[in-house]
Amino acid sequence: MRASTTHNRSHSRPFVVAATLMLTLAMAGLGAAPASAGQPPGSFSEEYSFESWDCGYPMQVEGQVSGRFRERPNPQGEGPALVHENVQFSETWTNAEGATFTLSGRYLSKDLHITAVEGSVYQVIAQQSGQPFVISSGGEVIARDRGNVRITFTIDVETDAFEFIDARLNGPHVGFETDLCKLVAPIVGTDSASYLTPRPLGTTAAGMGYYEYLPPSYDEGGSPLLITANGYGENGDGSAAGLEALLFTGVARFIDVGGWPLDRPFVVLATQHIEQPGVPGGSVCETVPWPGSCIMQLQHEAGHPPQSPCTTPGELRDFIAYAVAEYDVDPSRVYVTGLSCGAFGVWEYLGLYGDEQVAAAVPVAGDGRPMWADRGCAMAEVPVWAIHGEFDDVVNPAGSIDTIEGISGCPGVTPDRVQLSIYPGLMHEGWDQAYSGSEGDDIYSWMLSYTRE
Repeated sequence: MRASTTHNRSHSRPFVVAATLMLTLAMAGLGAAPASAGQPPGSFSEEYSFESWDCGYPMQVEGQVSGRFRERPNPQGEGPALVHENVQFSETWTNAEGATFTLSGRYLSKDLHITAVEGSVYQVIAQQSGQPFVISSGGEVIARDRGNVRITFTIDVETDAFEFIDARLNGPHVGFETDLCKLVAPIVGTDSASYLTPRPLGTTAAGMGYYEYLPPSYDEGGSPLLITANGYGENGDGSAAGLEALLFTGVARFIDVGGWPLDRPFVVLATQHIEQPGVPGGSVCETVPWPGSCIMQLQHEAGHPPQSPCTTPGELRDFIAYAVAEYDVDPSRVYVTGLSCGAFGVWEYLGLYGDEQVAAAVPVAGDGRPMWADRGCAMAEVPVWAIHGEFDDVVNPAGSIDTIEGISGCPGVTPDRVQLSIYPGLMHEGWDQAYSGSEGDDIYSWMLSYTRE
């Protein structure tokens, strides 16, 4: 239950080339860019700055882009003109400790085809040639990308929302499919990736494949345990190759790209749900509002059969039991979180088994109403912090809002035990913001403030 990712120029994962292309297209408005003050016609120059949390920690970005353009009519008739641009840019990224790297590029960008999709949304086929980006630090080149890239994407010219569709490469594009954050981790990040290990299905006694993160303090014993349940887009077969889907978002990604503080004490186990073909009655959800909530309701009513699209409460119960027995962790400090489908699994787990194993839970963009309707205040045994995007069109925000309001009214529930964060302007997302803390929420300290007696 994941929507496509909205792309803006601070979002540099995983296609850096697309990020730089988006910057110039946004400035041009998919048409002729106006000349900057003091610049000759057909040229542009702009300085910009923003704060990026994309790697899991704050970085200040200061940059400048400039170039020249010309346009020609769109052969499709209506719609924006095709733009031919020579672009160069350079930006400096600085972390909180003052470590920096430079991201720069010089290339020719040419729109090949633009067609209207719906309203202000257009599909674009564009080509870049040259040197789309160079990453350097202290005069040393970390990565250099060059050659031809043919990119297909959609863009909303009113909101700058960008969705990558496809790319064809010609040339040495060493960084095109590599997360920028992973490339720069040795400079501005941490060494957290070296503590991350895949545990494919069948190599352990667990019923799920998972990624294992053991903090540097693990040998001291009694670590807190954090279980993370994946979203629908990260489902897989539990194999070593399948588990790599977990590295594209959420906690596992931040660990993999050096965005996880080494003094954060959790043992983290990121599980992968295996979905069997055929969701019972799932076709009825294709044309309704909030289709994710619809499918979650159906899974709940069906009793979580093997073909369930989302992590089931039984899977979480069994995996937590395995983890507590297998790892040197404190059984009174076990925590669970999940995003989208995984968050739904967390809500369902809380209604059935939460008081048996975990000390606190953080479901992000899931729907707790199916279990609340069945179990009510039985879900109030565990402190819970629900997080949701304000404009989520896949899983209804009411799935978090109504459930938290219900739990808040249960006997003996104090305000500190139930938290709700609705992130303004976000759709079916919010997990990266929750797990990085970019919205000001420290879910990790909050979880650690609770133990299970």
